[in-house]
Amino acid sequence: MKISEFLKQERQKRYLTQEQMAKKLGVNRTTYATYENGWVDNTGRKSIPGARVALKIAKFTRCSKTFINELIENERKEK
Repeated sequence: MKISEFLKQERQKRYLTQEQMAKKLGVNRTTYATYENGWVDNTGRKSIPGARVALKIAKFTRCSKTFINELIENERKEK
């Protein structure tokens, strides 16, 4: 599983909008949307949560930081 899939699943499980989920994680909605949709910028880089947001995701979802980091790595490897 990739972090984009995980975020969408967790958000929907809690019946939250992207805006609400973004507030929980301390990012703006457009930034959150790029994480959830796995968007790629003009240079081919994926929008992936940094360490601070990854920690917030772990706390909010009650998952280990290691698990969240593995999901982020899976997203990075996907082309």
